[in-house]
Amino acid sequence: MKILKSIASNFWVESTLNSYSIILFSNNKILALLLLFITFMTPKIGLVGLCFVLCFHFILAKLGYDKKLIKSGLLGFNAVLTGISIAYSYEINKYFMGLFFISVLIAVIIIVWCKNFFDRYHLPFLTIPFFFTANIIALAVSNFEVFKINMDYVFHQNTLVSLQQNSWYQWVHCLDTISIPNHFYVFLITLSTVFFQKSVLAGILILAGMFYCSRIMVVYSFIGFYSAYFFYSIMGGNLDNLNYFYSGANFIFLAISLGCFFYIPNKYSMVFVFLLSPILMFLMITLNKVLFVFQMNSMSLSFSLLTTMTLYILYHRHEYKYIIPANIFHNSPEKSLYEYLHQSQRKVANPYYEMVLPFWGEWYVSQGYDGQITHLGDWGKALDFVIQDENENTFGNRGQKLDHFYCYNKPVVAPADGYVYDIINHVEDNEINTVNVDENWGNSIIINHLNGLYTQISHIKKDSFTVAIGDYIKKGTLVATCGNSGRSPEPHIHFQNQHYPVFGAKTVPLPLSYFIEHHSSTMELKINEIPVVGSTISNVEVIPLLLNSFTFLPNNRLKITNSKSHKVDYFDIVTNEYNQLYFYCEQTNSKLYYKNDGTLFTFEKYEGKTNSSLFEFYKSCYSVLLGYYPTIQMENLLPNHFFTPFGLKTLNDIIAPIYNFMKVKQVSKSLKIDNIIQPNEITIESKYHTEIMRKSLFETRYTITIDPTKTITIHNTTSQIQYLIECEPYS
Repeated sequence: MKILKSIASNFWVESTLNSYSIILFSNNKILALLLLFITFMTPKIGLVGLCFVLCFHFILAKLGYDKKLIKSGLLGFNAVLTGISIAYSYEINKYFMGLFFISVLIAVIIIVWCKNFFDRYHLPFLTIPFFFTANIIALAVSNFEVFKINMDYVFHQNTLVSLQQNSWYQWVHCLDTISIPNHFYVFLITLSTVFFQKSVLAGILILAGMFYCSRIMVVYSFIGFYSAYFFYSIMGGNLDNLNYFYSGANFIFLAISLGCFFYIPNKYSMVFVFLLSPILMFLMITLNKVLFVFQMNSMSLSFSLLTTMTLYILYHRHEYKYIIPANIFHNSPEKSLYEYLHQSQRKVANPYYEMVLPFWGEWYVSQGYDGQITHLGDWGKALDFVIQDENENTFGNRGQKLDHFYCYNKPVVAPADGYVYDIINHVEDNEINTVNVDENWGNSIIINHLNGLYTQISHIKKDSFTVAIGDYIKKGTLVATCGNSGRSPEPHIHFQNQHYPVFGAKTVPLPLSYFIEHHSSTMELKINEIPVVGSTISNVEVIPLLLNSFTFLPNNRLKITNSKSHKVDYFDIVTNEYNQLYFYCEQTNSKLYYKNDGTLFTFEKYEGKTNSSLFEFYKSCYSVLLGYYPTIQMENLLPNHFFTPFGLKTLNDIIAPIYNFMKVKQVSKSLKIDNIIQPNEITIESKYHTEIMRKSLFETRYTITIDPTKTITIHNTTSQIQYLIECEPYS
């Protein structure tokens, strides 16, 4: 197995295999080997195609092109198509070798130029280089008698007679006379023509390879082909044209590319590719007629043109609705769909403005956005806070003095990092039930959070400021205390976000990163939301033991010990060019991306084998609140493709674009703590299960313990395996 992996990781092998598989929008090595084999169903086509892409990559490597780009196959797949097309079109004779090398050089020029040109517009070049290269060769070769056109496919019947006794030919075409519906026969032949074959067996093998890699891709290939079949039928077109030299393949490629590769597969993308079919049909017929005059064949040009035009048009939408772009290409429609469903339901704090409440403790939202008292018009997106008791009173005694009010003189803190831009500190506090309409905002502070965001906090107590103009302050820093200055009948905090550093500037809405909403017997974590009037809220109180235990910094490594097998695994802690942190195993190429924003520790993405100890860490600690709140339950959806049995997953894959009946849910909550003030041990309970039609199956439970040494002990109570997770510096 290790030998096979080392061979597959070889530059030449990987670049070649990817060049084959990417023709069908995949990077699967098994599919690549299958497609390579299919080209060898006509041995000379297979051999020439393989030699062509190897020479193509050799020239690129010698010219100094990026080896990572070459390995991806993004350049080589057009070379594969060009190589097998010239083997299909011309006889192998002593002059063919010259034609071969001239064609390779032309392919290098055209493919590299097309890539650089289309990159300017952030568009894929698809098979456009193949169209140009193949037609340049065809038009030029017609002027030279030494290059002989392959007559086997011109006088096809004569060829069939001569090959009747050829056992290889008989095996390749053994299913050509099978009794199947004509439309499915045409579909299989259409698939085989992608690799310049015309064999039912080749079509079945391609279909099987596609099904192995992606069930959704197979569904969309049927949608593409049968859409064309439908429109050809109702318009009276010749259905046999679908399996003529890439004609039908255009519809299959269009459906896969726009339906489930560049966009998330869903019911809207299905309708979308169906409606594009008659447009593609008209475009293909028009191109064939125009290019026929110049003795050129459109091949897959119509698919490439319509796809790039559609991508360009949809890219310039103001809002992405219905047809959703796949921002990260996983080379698997299933992964794209499940990752999208997983990310779309996941609530995350704003990564650019991490805003919290401007106070400590529990406060009541007395007036919210667009309130009925003072939060009106341009000043509507603001919040007022007071403190209430169990009887919903804001004061004790008789409420006749300022210090009778619970919030009076209570701390006011910075809601985010920034610079103190301006302060008003000359307004006296009002007596109860009197207001100062001349100095509306009272004592106030404006904090500049950079990038055009400012916050204003008003009605502050005079001379209570602990900061000065120009000070840089961190989130949670004490800046002043609550007062009753300005237009304020009783003590409260007024809080707003704005784009201009002027007191009383127009307000702008901005969700808070995290806060706790308190109910009678429970609490609820709010993420990236705006507090509503009438709610009692507080900031998340982070416990240092949890924060420190789940803080993993680069230039360290993660050590995971399996208590049952005593196996110890090490994972490097690294960061990429996008400043994303992840654990990495060089041996298995596993990656686990994570984020700790000071309030929540979350895993963002896992890549690798599911039998790794790193995957156990991913499953058990997928989302951990870094505070102790036993009544708050964290719930998340996990990507389906890691967790479900193959049979159920296959069935779900087929219908997932329309209805995802299978979901994987992860739930975690705080279980116990030994000392809330200065804890030495905290226990978290976690589980995940597969939910099929709302019925829970395949449940796995974990108990996670954190001790003073910052060691995380994960106990899989289902399998009775324990994992010790420690962070240590490189030795």
